[in-house]
Amino acid sequence: MRPASPKYETVRIQRFRAMKLGKADKQTIGRIEKFGCEVVQVKSTISGPGWSYSVGVFDTSGKPEIITVGLQEDVALVLVNEAANSLRSGVDLTQGRHSNMLGDVECEFRPVDSKWAKHLMGWAVWYYEGADFPVLQAVYPDLKNRFPEDEGFDSAFQQPLMQPNSQMTTVESDFWASTDPKSSLFDWKFLDPPHTRVYLSKTVHEGTEPVTYVSHDADDGAWQFLGDSMSDGGGPVISCFHHPIDDDRSLSELADLPLGWYAERSRPGEPWIRKVHDTEDASD
Repeated sequence: MRPASPKYETVRIQRFRAMKLGKADKQTIGRIEKFGCEVVQVKSTISGPGWSYSVGVFDTSGKPEIITVGLQEDVALVLVNEAANSLRSGVDLTQGRHSNMLGDVECEFRPVDSKWAKHLMGWAVWYYEGADFPVLQAVYPDLKNRFPEDEGFDSAFQQPLMQPNSQMTTVESDFWASTDPKSSLFDWKFLDPPHTRVYLSKTVHEGTEPVTYVSHDADDGAWQFLGDSMSDGGGPVISCFHHPIDDDRSLSELADLPLGWYAERSRPGEPWIRKVHDTEDASD
């Protein structure tokens, strides 16, 4: 329902009002019209942190949208709204550090590369009809107010840095993958996290054989991914869990393989035959 006296009304909002919109779209337009923005929140998963971002700040005030990654949803909601209010009041958030937004610590606001904005801010991409829009990332410190680049920074507060000049370290690469439908991390089905260590045969690791045997060991919960020649005369290769799954997404069919079971197939594309390890196999 349209507000009786909208506080924010732009040409874009008027154009959307003239369209036939679904319920969710109407709610978004209504909140932007009333409050100047909407905050969209995406929940965390086993393979990646959640994130929160604004939609409408740029349209209603000419200021950048805000995004932050990895904070609890209630904390992120307050932070994004406080940042949007500060921008509307004329504060240049890109200058210095800012307090009174995130408990007893400060916060920095850094420009976001457009590739990240398009990758993570789908609702904003829809609102701006695919056009580029400026975004600031709310980057937060650890509890001792040390930021990611500072010596002694507590890695428990690590977050992907999405600036145009930021390197794609493991943190950024993993976060991108966890939000990319082309990656196994996007829809991770196993109970074990994607960076759990698993065992591959040498041939599977080198890509000379496909996985035809998978074991979920009973004694320690370890996973093994082997080819027809099994060990091929060499020792096991340790890998992150998601690597063999990235190479062969059909392995996700075994996400519910119980402890103490194994599965075999004649070749990729054929059905898996599941069997329980007998006591003698388990002891070996």
